[in-house]
Amino acid sequence: MRLIILSGLLFAQCLLQGCSSTAPREQPPPVVDKGQPASVQQPESSAAVPVPVQTRPYVPPPVPSPGTPVVRSQPPAVVALLDQAEQQANAGELESAAASLERAIRIDPRNPVLWYHLATVRLSQGESAQAEQLAVKSNSFAAGNRTQQARNWRLIAQARREQNDTGGAAAAEQRARELDP
Repeated sequence: MRLIILSGLLFAQCLLQGCSSTAPREQPPPVVDKGQPASVQQPESSAAVPVPVQTRPYVPPPVPSPGTPVVRSQPPAVVALLDQAEQQANAGELESAAASLERAIRIDPRNPVLWYHLATVRLSQGESAQAEQLAVKSNSFAAGNRTQQARNWRLIAQARREQNDTGGAAAAEQRARELDP
């Protein structure tokens, strides 16, 4: 009986610790992203051999010509939230529309279209100073997109008119005209 218990304990110990009568075998290198093996470290006794690294010269991305709108794909969640915000705004649910746009901005914070639409909602809510600031923010992300910048300047002009800043509104309208293609 005692022999059965001891052999059972030895068997359990082998299962837990991994017993083997042969020398430990070498583990294959771990696999990293896209199925490429990770670098295997050489033993300390072997000398490191430098491996030449091939590099390609840096080629900057093409710069759009002035007046060419910058087109970029938007995440599906942003498109859905933008559609939802449009429906909410058209139904007069301006606070809900603003909340939807703010959620979309959290997903894609550098998207000038989202900032512009939030500015239009705030202007509709009578918050002209905030609308102006949001349109300015949209312009900061709309580099190279003259059409979006012109839309922002027209909104800034409208916000300034509502703040009784006729000179500022005229300057904003002039800037919009300069940007129109």
